Amino acid sequence: MRTSADRSAELLEVFRLRSEERLRKECTDEVAAAHDGAPLGLQNDRTQRVLRALRSLPVSGKHIIFSEGPDGPWHVAQIVLGMPGNLLLTQQSFEDYEDAMRYIFTARRAQLLQN
Repeated sequence: MRTSADRSAELLEVFRLRSEERLRKECTDEVAAAHDGAPLGLQNDRTQRVLRALRSLPVSGKHIIFSEGPDGPWHVAQIVLGMPGNLLLTQQSFEDYEDAMRYIFTARRAQLLQN
């Protein structure tokens, strides 16, 4: 017998799938160009919506930026639950924080479009 919890889980899954599909459609080349032009600057509404959605994706598998000091260099890691420290270090290193942000956006966008 189906319960209300089963129905709630079904609706949550439908909502998640529709949200991801909408996000894929909104994550256009124009949005990527707007972000790459000014990763720390003000963004238009569509770009801001995409950034907010990408930042709110589940933590597992997410790329992050960390620094060895107050002014870099900036490194990229991927959160992988179960790894030592829950981080998988990559070879990516940047002297400029904005370049690291561009790399992260590109990686998150590729991951979204791949799924």
